[in-house]
Amino acid sequence: MSEARRWLNSRLPEAPPSLRRRIEQALDLHQVPPDHSVADALRAVAAAMLEEAKTGGPARDAALTLLAADALVTYACEVTAETDPARLAELR
Repeated sequence: MSEARRWLNSRLPEAPPSLRRRIEQALDLHQVPPDHSVADALRAVAAAMLEEAKTGGPARDAALTLLAADALVTYACEVTAETDPARLAELR
């Protein structure tokens, strides 16, 4: 299990089930190198999801993909605030 998934496991139970499943699917599909920090891994998966959303699919699926990408960026900010608050300004 990746460090990012371990970190998310404590937060995802609070997410709606469909959002939680979509985030978990994205983490399975978009493997991130193990040397990435948790924040960098979450941002990388979010970026991949944004690309997925651009390529189309059913509108509802695209909306859920965008929502999951947004959640991952938010989680990346959260973990950065917890572990290295000075880096928050770097997140863009």
